[in-house]
Amino acid sequence: MEQDILNTVFEVEREIRETVAAEQQRADGALAALRRECAELAAGEEARLREEMAAGVAAVATGEARRQADVAVGQAEARAGRLARLGDDRLARLVRHGIGTILPGE
Repeated sequence: MEQDILNTVFEVEREIRETVAAEQQRADGALAALRRECAELAAGEEARLREEMAAGVAAVATGEARRQADVAVGQAEARAGRLARLGDDRLARLVRHGIGTILPGE
């Protein structure tokens, strides 16, 4: 009888070990799948953030270019306004002086 009980205990212990090993294998598989899913999500999020950052940098660069263009246009308009207010005599003298610096001896 004692041998039967001992055999039963050994059999139950073996079943428990098999169950634990099967659960460990299932948990390892689930963990590996979760790691793959997290890596894929992280890679996708990284790509999305890189695209968003590139768009932001482009927007800043475009904004800076637009600001510089606005400044250049403003300066050109101011100069054109000053030139428009010059009299014909003064304008002719400026043109002759400009030609003289371009073509020495003229």
